[in-house]
Amino acid sequence: MPDYYSILWRALRKGDSANAQWRDNVFDRTRQLLLDRLRARRPPLPSAEIRLHTDTLEAAIKAIRSEFAKNGGRDGVDAEPRLPPQGELAGDSLTPADTGPNAPPFWFNRIVWVAAAVVVAAVVAGVYAFQATRHSSQAPPASKTEAVNDRAAPRPRPPKRRPGAATSADGDLAPGVDGGSTAAEVPFVFRRQPIFYRTTHPVGTIIIDKQQHFLYLIQPNLVALRYGIGVGKPCADVAGLRRVSSKVEWPEWQPPAQMVERKLASLGTMPGGPGNPLGARLIGLDDGSSRIHGTNTPKTIGNSVNSGCIRLVNDDVVDLYNRVSIGARVIFGD
Repeated sequence: MPDYYSILWRALRKGDSANAQWRDNVFDRTRQLLLDRLRARRPPLPSAEIRLHTDTLEAAIKAIRSEFAKNGGRDGVDAEPRLPPQGELAGDSLTPADTGPNAPPFWFNRIVWVAAAVVVAAVVAGVYAFQATRHSSQAPPASKTEAVNDRAAPRPRPPKRRPGAATSADGDLAPGVDGGSTAAEVPFVFRRQPIFYRTTHPVGTIIIDKQQHFLYLIQPNLVALRYGIGVGKPCADVAGLRRVSSKVEWPEWQPPAQMVERKLASLGTMPGGPGNPLGARLIGLDDGSSRIHGTNTPKTIGNSVNSGCIRLVNDDVVDLYNRVSIGARVIFGD
């Protein structure tokens, strides 16, 4: 998989990288040029391959924006880019060791050409944006509103919070309030996506990384499906091997005693359905207390929360539920 992170960093250094609008122009042009080249490929690429590359590019853009935010808009001139941890950008660069009987999926080798395409796209975008910046410097300064309206790809507005959706201190919606079932409000890096994942664990194993807030479902050919998760305090210290012991659709929920005492929930059993804090599905584990479940608050994915165990957005927990079997291995990492 091309290292989009490093490619974009090097392209940014060719122009006015301290200018936020200039950087956005580079990102927007690179997005469009990459997508045009992916769609122009003959024979046509499967949509899953196109999505893998565009999603990985978005993760790189998000990481770079984070770096600029931390440095107050400065990129650390002449410094080498900070490479993200393995797997952070939904795919790792291939090496000669990745060939042979245990090679990655065939499409990893078939689309290495994209690396060269992105280099061209990023450099072209840099030149284009640099010229646009020089031109704008000779003209009267535009207002903030005009600058936003002139961008090539305006960002959609986030959905408004539903009225009456009271939250707890950790951001959880009140029981009975439905915050939705999709990952639309979840940062890209925590959305479900296939990644290159080298492991000795058998296909069908679930690996839970509590620190990074990821759940991996091991697939054939060195691939894993990665899901973003929220980690509840009751399961923060769970470690080691478990197995799937039960599966329930639209489970009932009983509030913990402390929630009742703090008047965050009413005493009694809440039937399954939208707004239930356990979400659309529950996967019980053989220790009798740990479980993987949905949530009524998608925006808590990627965070540690007070209640529940391992939570996913409802669309993701349904997807995982349909893929795992009773007896599947579940490994909790620190």
